[in-house]
Amino acid sequence: MLEKPLKRENLKKLAQLKAVILGMEKDFGIAEMTEQERRILSAMSELGQSDDSLVSSKALRNSLYCADLSAPTYHRALKSLLDQKLLRPAEGRKTGLYRLCL
Repeated sequence: MLEKPLKRENLKKLAQLKAVILGMEKDFGIAEMTEQERRILSAMSELGQSDDSLVSSKALRNSLYCADLSAPTYHRALKSLLDQKLLRPAEGRKTGLYRLCL
């Protein structure tokens, strides 16, 4: 059940915002990624303090972007990003801490 009544003007604003986001995703070359992969990348970019920051799997998992993903879905998307070399584990580790590699 909705907490606030829907208004056409609010839906229109949301649609315009989504159109901007979809356009940016296409421009940045991530439009072909799954929604879950894009969510993990968003969490990584928000949680990482610098280009070389390490982000824990726990922090990623608990982020606004990933908290509602099922465990199997999250792990599949994470593995895909690792396979694509967009993420890599911290030196000397296989899991748990990740760095964004752009």
